[in-house]
Amino acid sequence: MALDQGWLDVSDPRVVIFWEKDLEREVRAKDPLFDDRYGFASKANSSLVVVKDQLVNEPGARIRNKFRYQLEGEGRAGDQQLKGYGEFYKSAVFDVFVDTLRHYVETPTPITQQWVTEDTMEEGKDGLSDWFATRLGFGAHLHATGLSIITKPQYTINNEIQALNSSYIMRPNDTAAGSLGEADIMKVDIIDEALMRLKLLQPFIKPAKTPLGELYVCFLSPEHVRDLRKTDAEWFSIMKSSLAGGRIDDNPIFTNALGKYAGVLFLESQLVPPGLNAGGTAIKNKTRRAWIGGASALYMAYGRGFAAPGFRRNRFRWDRETEDFGHQHQIAATTITGIARPRFVKPGEASAREAGVFVIETYADHKMTGTDVYARWINAGATYEA
Repeated sequence: MALDQGWLDVSDPRVVIFWEKDLEREVRAKDPLFDDRYGFASKANSSLVVVKDQLVNEPGARIRNKFRYQLEGEGRAGDQQLKGYGEFYKSAVFDVFVDTLRHYVETPTPITQQWVTEDTMEEGKDGLSDWFATRLGFGAHLHATGLSIITKPQYTINNEIQALNSSYIMRPNDTAAGSLGEADIMKVDIIDEALMRLKLLQPFIKPAKTPLGELYVCFLSPEHVRDLRKTDAEWFSIMKSSLAGGRIDDNPIFTNALGKYAGVLFLESQLVPPGLNAGGTAIKNKTRRAWIGGASALYMAYGRGFAAPGFRRNRFRWDRETEDFGHQHQIAATTITGIARPRFVKPGEASAREAGVFVIETYADHKMTGTDVYARWINAGATYEA
């Protein structure tokens, strides 16, 4: 049947193009990091997530990004000689790699479910959009918090996760990693301390441009949100009230926002990772890593691929196969992408500095079974320590 008659004909190329485009829209809409309506992801370097799509129109497996440092020379004044007192500008590069990320769904037999091709495509799209949204968001939070013990590319989104520079992570009361206790929960003064440190770091981490203006964006776990409510209910109420007056409450796209405080927009996410043990070799029970992101906190790149009709018009490619003479249906989706946290090594320095993130690792008592709470990360290959 033709597309304009309301049916999905898998032999019509317009159907495939529509399905691919619709899948990408649903994937992006399921996570505020990538949803166009939140304004966190765009091609602008001032965005929280910078989308790199140069490889959509040209070959290559990586995008090289350049960072130029501010000049540091003292200059000259009055009649002082300028010749010989100049300086070379300093720069560094960071690469984001792309590769395929794909998954597929199988449908039950049409005899038992009474499904037809149209339902198969729609159900497959719904399932795959959920999977890609969760996986991309999961990978983004891994990179943002430097959870380098997870190494499988299908979870790291085709880029190795780098451990954080120690200047860009703090723990309450200067407690050592792996030793966090009940006194080290998320509190307002911890957030204030983190913001102070973030603003003093060099190079300066700029706020991200959002529909609400220039703001830092902080992602908290459910345990963090509970602890903030319990320890300072008045502060939490004030933060929440900052969304009133038509600024956020009246805008349905920000229904996931917790509030705004001191130039920071707070959001809750179940994908905020746990902290690490003392050796940095395993996730530690009853810990979480909240993170604050500014401009260029993360890079997300896309590639073009070569298989028509997908990739050339859309960022996802659709494929369909059948087995047992059409009795079983499989629908697959593939994208060429990569996510990474930009960091740069300044000439003359030994280690890389972060470009747009700061992490707060705290105690986070969930009062549940740890292996259940952290199943996502354990399944991704992380070792668990009670």
